[in-house]
Amino acid sequence: MSDLQDSDVLLELDIPEEVPEAEQAVELIRAWVADGALVVTLNGEAFGPRLEEWGRLLAQIGHHVARSASANGESGEQRMIAAVRKGFDEAFPKNELAAYGKSRKRVTH
Repeated sequence: MSDLQDSDVLLELDIPEEVPEAEQAVELIRAWVADGALVVTLNGEAFGPRLEEWGRLLAQIGHHVARSASANGESGEQRMIAAVRKGFDEAFPKNELAAYGKSRKRVTH
């Protein structure tokens, strides 16, 4: 997967600052690399039968990844988008899950 932090402490990201103040908010996906494997939990009910919304979400995540890589010194956001798209296209058609995943219902806190 990736050479993420070699640390005994879990690196958990902050909740975006807009979320606590929002009238409505729902978490859609969490993704971790655990012992070298991708582990994902997602809210499979979030968009109901409109699976194209998941496609839009994945595209937006791809743009955020490319923008972040570009801001961290990689050359060119468009080149980074192409790299993300290449990785997606190479992995997606294999139709195999090389990771563990769970679909969960919403939890109200």
